[in-house]
Amino acid sequence: MSKFSKNDQVIFWSAEEDLDDQKFHQVLNKTEHLEKKYPDDLRIHLLMAQALFALHESADAYRIIFDYREQLFEVPKYLPAIFHIVLENNGFMFAREFLPNVSSTQRLKWLAKIENAEERYREKDRNDLNNKMKNLAHLGSLDAYKQVHGINDALKMPLKEYLTAAKLLLSDPFGWQVSKTQVLLELNAVGSGETIDLTWIDKNSYHLPLNELKPLTAYHVLIDALREIDKQYGADDPIKFQLLEKELFTQSSYIYPFFDKVIQDSKFWVKIIVADLFGDHLEANTPAQREMLGWIKQIHQAESFIKFV
Repeated sequence: MSKFSKNDQVIFWSAEEDLDDQKFHQVLNKTEHLEKKYPDDLRIHLLMAQALFALHESADAYRIIFDYREQLFEVPKYLPAIFHIVLENNGFMFAREFLPNVSSTQRLKWLAKIENAEERYREKDRNDLNNKMKNLAHLGSLDAYKQVHGINDALKMPLKEYLTAAKLLLSDPFGWQVSKTQVLLELNAVGSGETIDLTWIDKNSYHLPLNELKPLTAYHVLIDALREIDKQYGADDPIKFQLLEKELFTQSSYIYPFFDKVIQDSKFWVKIIVADLFGDHLEANTPAQREMLGWIKQIHQAESFIKFV
């Protein structure tokens, strides 16, 4: 997060006081001023979201929080207010992502709130819930853009129904692996202990206990490949570094959760990415290297089947 100048720090503190004093329009004026100088500072945007929510701009508040989803837990003092906004927007799955990041006492209280809100939603909006379940289960029939939107929209489903629809998507042999990966990561993030059947990019079906899955950053071969890219290009060629890093994360959405099966040698995998992006010639000298080149072909094949318009 940004280091404010002395004057801007005073403005930020003043905006926090205005929030406590329910002067919500003043909060917006001050955070909008600060945003121009510090556009990526999480604290500014979360103050803005709280003011918008208080002014009944609930959807805009939720959108801001969602945009900073990966960083929220860096500012724990804002979590109670943010959790409330998310839950008021029926972000049931999103709200469950908060639970591992709070104390056990808080976790029990928040879980009860989520489950009560889920039950009210089931009773009040059954048709909307049925449509969301159908959309997630049959996501594979949509183009890439609509699938991304559908994955985000599905976060407004209760866990029970999300899991039911997700199981259909994950076992769909025609489903896009990138969407399946996002669903798997979400189920891992909320701590689901279910076991699912995954039809992966190799068209085989795998019986996976969800509690054995890990977040992307916990797979050592992926981290080793990122380190290799940084070692080779981080200092001398930042543009190439960014391209290679982006490509590796794109590939990870196809590889998850079988990184060890695919990336048997992180250094050679980086050579494959370089050859792919920049047209270098690459020879495979071992069975493992030939196998890795085969996986790259499968990833390219999976990419070619998804529509982006």
